[in-house]
Amino acid sequence: MTPPRQICLLLVLPLCGLAAEAKFEGGAASVIASHCMECHGEKKQKGGVDFSQLKTTDAALKRWDVWRKVAEQVRAGEMPPEEEPPLKAGEKQALLDWIGESFDTSKHPHPGPPLMRQMTRAEYAQTMRDLLRINADPASQAGMPNENVPRGFVNQAGGLTIEPSLMERYFEAADLGLDALFKDNGARKSLLGTPDETAAPAASARKILTAFLRRAFRRPVSANEAEPFARLADAALANGDPFDLALRKAMKPALVSQNFLLRMESSPAKPGEVARISDHELAVRLSYFLWATMPDDELFAVADTGTLAQPEVLEKQVRRLLADRKAETLTRHFLERWLQLYSIGKALPSQNSFPTYTRSLRDAMERETRMFCDHIRKEDRSLLDLLDADYTFVNAELARHYGLPAPAGQEFIKVTLRPEDHRGGVVAMGSMLTMTSHTDRTKPTARGKWLLEVLLGTPPPPPPAAAGSFAPQPKDKPAPANFREKLDQHAADANCVGCHRRVDPMGFALEEYDAVGAWRANAGGQPLDNVGRLPGIGEFKGIEGLRKVLHEKQPQFVRNVAAQALSYALGRDADYYDEPALDQITAALAKNDHHFSTLILEVAKSFPFQHRKSE
Repeated sequence: MTPPRQICLLLVLPLCGLAAEAKFEGGAASVIASHCMECHGEKKQKGGVDFSQLKTTDAALKRWDVWRKVAEQVRAGEMPPEEEPPLKAGEKQALLDWIGESFDTSKHPHPGPPLMRQMTRAEYAQTMRDLLRINADPASQAGMPNENVPRGFVNQAGGLTIEPSLMERYFEAADLGLDALFKDNGARKSLLGTPDETAAPAASARKILTAFLRRAFRRPVSANEAEPFARLADAALANGDPFDLALRKAMKPALVSQNFLLRMESSPAKPGEVARISDHELAVRLSYFLWATMPDDELFAVADTGTLAQPEVLEKQVRRLLADRKAETLTRHFLERWLQLYSIGKALPSQNSFPTYTRSLRDAMERETRMFCDHIRKEDRSLLDLLDADYTFVNAELARHYGLPAPAGQEFIKVTLRPEDHRGGVVAMGSMLTMTSHTDRTKPTARGKWLLEVLLGTPPPPPPAAAGSFAPQPKDKPAPANFREKLDQHAADANCVGCHRRVDPMGFALEEYDAVGAWRANAGGQPLDNVGRLPGIGEFKGIEGLRKVLHEKQPQFVRNVAAQALSYALGRDADYYDEPALDQITAALAKNDHHFSTLILEVAKSFPFQHRKSE
């Protein structure tokens, strides 16, 4: 079956018309043939890129992932490499013009492929608590497993499936949740109300079930849709079951139905049609984006009025949701997953090399990053604080590790940083520096890769199969004088040099931090090599030089944060058809000092967030 991305690219091809074909085959293709085929052709495919397969407009338009990287590297002066003849101004413009025009959907907005979203384990657990108004955690009690997602956001639609074993857990969790509900008279009365003693039990059950189904399915429910559940209650009552047991027998099927477990949305009637989602669907998208759970009563009520999509109403609700404690899920599920903070648990520094690295220090590093991200969210700080900030959060143990004055007690406090403290932003945090190191030494390549992939959104291609270990030193060549020379020899391979040229300089700029993030003046008595050089930027040195590099790349960082937020909100990767939305989001961020709330509000206002394409 053709992947959704390729379907979308094929749909946009007729819109490009003959102009795009002429510009490719007469301009862009000739630039590629003249400057790129030697390294990215039939005989050699550096970085896994093979332009020999993209010689026609039809083939080229199916590979937005390739052309996006081309545009980024051409603009940055990284392609062609320095040792090759540079592009002439006309060649560069012809290539960039073709890429920009061919994948421009601003005149024909596209919300991306229609997706059916399954609740993640965390979303399911919180939704059950909010729906049933219970304090229990039926997901944990039923042994529901966490998603096996090594990288990226766990709410991506493509990686979620309902297997038979998981379905069994859903049935068990439904029983456990209903147990907790009917054992708690506060909870039961709050959710189901008091039976109408003047009405027949069957009629009272119907009224209660209709209200429950509306909350469980997160949308209005018709009488016909509620009827099968009501009949279950009717049958139980006719069989002599108590009223609560009859309700329970009708509620359990709702908790294991697709209307509850999946975030169902209506599809536009005409093939290929794009339409705005309903207000109730918008409410659901908002609540799961900001809270990772179902809408609350106020959001439901606003959706009922049909005014939620109005800009002023939408902004008011977004700001209300952001101010609620439930928005902490944005820190855990969005910011922390994006920064790959989960990797700190896999770091295993050697006790022989780093005797001060303890489990409590590791936990303190993790908590520093979490509190820092949460502070940006709660205080609506600038997203640029992630790159450089004059504050952080430490306890006594972490402060000693950083060489900062230790606060009294073991509590975490916010501290002001000075330039001589060599800290500020996630780049200089122990969590990031430790999780990108070996057990006994730093790993500049891993640190540089993290900066490119996570902060700038330009991950290098996967390394060749033989990468990852140093080849034996040839007997006829002198041994490398230091680690950098050893790495340079390793990276000299024609298949490796292109990536290492981009990755290693940024990693070496962090060499003044050891493998557990402590500041150091030397490495084992040897001078530190913390100098880097990048195409289009030149030479830089140490953390301060790296900060200047990141400052120059600030637009790229901001656009990456916007793409990550949009990806998290939509449950899919950002793609070419999201470029107009990203333009809108980044422009608003620049205008509003890059406040966190602006990022969230602009994602909620964006075309792909508020629209859906027909199945």
